[in-house]
Amino acid sequence: MTLEVIIPADIRFPLERANGVQIVKTAAALARTGARTTLLVRQSDPRPTSEILGLYGVDADPNLAVRRLQVLHRRGSFAIPRASYLVKAAAAAVAGLRNGAVVFTRDLQLADLLLALPLSRCPVVYEAHAVEALMYRERGALYGHAEEPSPRKARRLARREGRVWRHAAGFVTTTAGIRDTLAEAHGPRPRTCVIPNGCDVPASRSFPGLADIRPPRVLYAGQLYPWKGVDVLVKAVAQVPELRLVLLGGIAGEVDTERVRGLVEASGIAQRTEWHGTVPQARVAEELARASLVAVPFLRSVMTERHTSPLKAFEAMAAGRPMVVSDLPSSREFLRDGENALLVPAGDAVALAGALRRLIEDRDLALRLARTAYDEAPRYSWDARARRLADLLLEVRSGVA
Repeated sequence: MTLEVIIPADIRFPLERANGVQIVKTAAALARTGARTTLLVRQSDPRPTSEILGLYGVDADPNLAVRRLQVLHRRGSFAIPRASYLVKAAAAAVAGLRNGAVVFTRDLQLADLLLALPLSRCPVVYEAHAVEALMYRERGALYGHAEEPSPRKARRLARREGRVWRHAAGFVTTTAGIRDTLAEAHGPRPRTCVIPNGCDVPASRSFPGLADIRPPRVLYAGQLYPWKGVDVLVKAVAQVPELRLVLLGGIAGEVDTERVRGLVEASGIAQRTEWHGTVPQARVAEELARASLVAVPFLRSVMTERHTSPLKAFEAMAAGRPMVVSDLPSSREFLRDGENALLVPAGDAVALAGALRRLIEDRDLALRLARTAYDEAPRYSWDARARRLADLLLEVRSGVA
């Protein structure tokens, strides 16, 4: 019997941030395994589905259907769009479950809701990209605001995570740290897989080498939240005058963009900084091809230390770019200092500057790191990820049949 998979994801379509890319790429890769895959997203754009998929570099596939659910608009302080999406996605998921499908989602609230319904069979597989209760508790530090987390909400999230951890038919985590943290809090469970995030790896490829770009370009791609460490990168680049900084991410007028822009000006590197904002996935690939090196400068926090599986690091590996990455347990799950990347202490602008300078001065080292990472990238392709997911989803379906 063909595997049927429903992926509810409360995102705008398109959503060019990392979570939107990860969800769409995962759905498309599952479809390529032969699984009939239905992605449930918000209706938020008038363009045809095929055109929006193209923004992600995804081709139409007879096994991939995208259902774009109409949600109600916000009224006052009520979260009408979220509630509207939950109701419609839950109804579609239940219909699929009754017809033999497996539900695969990273929406914790929806997973909890489905598992609470009186269904005779409930093959729901949850994918955790963080420990939500822990991330909520440190949100002020992560996102740079003074809002105090509500202890009641933190406890509610922890209870919800515990229920899903105990009762989901399958559980995927993107790092071993997430798995271990949940196991420490809620006890062991079966059918749990650690499957990192992924990247595009063409079937036919050859190592591109390193172009002699002058001035050298260091690329950062992602959001500009404080925990991402872009502020540290700006301070590091200010210490390496031969470098040009390329920033992909941020939206004009947002507080994070203005904070980083102000730091760029104050650090005296405005003339050698390029701002491109949030760009389509294809543009990220183009900028990776033009980059001399890539920086992934996360700060140390409870979340980043054990719970981060960064798409941009995997994409840099697939592009054959040398990387400098914060030295955290989550990074060491797939990177090795001096072998496929340089790892530096998180939050240390001087150490980061030294690593950047080392890579632009030692071309042999940069080439060796880039080549090793490039050769290892197929382990983290979306297709490799989808094969592991499909195996788990088939096991789950068989176990609850």
